[in-house]
Amino acid sequence: MADTILLYRYMDSSAALRTIESRAFRVTRLHGLNDPFEWRPGVTNVIPRGEEIARAATEKSVAHMDSWMGVLCFSDTVAEPVLWSHYADKHRGVSFEVDYERREDHLFKMDYTETRPVIDANRLLNNEGLSDYFGQMLKKLMRQKSSGWSYEREYRVHIELEVCQISAGQYLMRIPDNFLKRVILGFQCPLEELYVKRALEKSGLGSTEVVRAKRCLETYAIRC
Repeated sequence: MADTILLYRYMDSSAALRTIESRAFRVTRLHGLNDPFEWRPGVTNVIPRGEEIARAATEKSVAHMDSWMGVLCFSDTVAEPVLWSHYADKHRGVSFEVDYERREDHLFKMDYTETRPVIDANRLLNNEGLSDYFGQMLKKLMRQKSSGWSYEREYRVHIELEVCQISAGQYLMRIPDNFLKRVILGFQCPLEELYVKRALEKSGLGSTEVVRAKRCLETYAIRC
């Protein structure tokens, strides 16, 4: 039996209804991520007046990755109120609970650190082993963010755009059977449980439970 983990994807109520009705999660493009340091390594030993050249090279690399790959972002907690505030419209939104298979080649737990991956500009002058050098750098960039983001407790899935569904200018990942376990409405969410349940049934997700989150009476946690 495959080892799995429960993960959570937050969104506002309108996006949640679109997700249910289309039975698909929107795949986030790299240019749409909210951290301006995402996928952008630091550069050291830059030649005089070379900062703009280094920045342009970095943006070109990000644009290349963005042209064929997107990400799905999840958290491993539903109890953190800051996540509800930031990503679920101040508790008026929704969190989707999914049962994800643990695969080291597919599901990545993000690392949080103050040590930014840095490219040595001098290293670019020598082509020997350059591919391996950038390969190692890419692995770090895929899994690493600054410690200020650690409250997200994020897991990511990297998805090739060519395997995605498309609709209204978006790339989508279809929600498989037995994947979506619960739809958790924020404690201030305006959606009605009955309506959400009927929408799930119409999309072939009738086994998914619908619950409403609550504020814990004794701690700062969100309970559901």
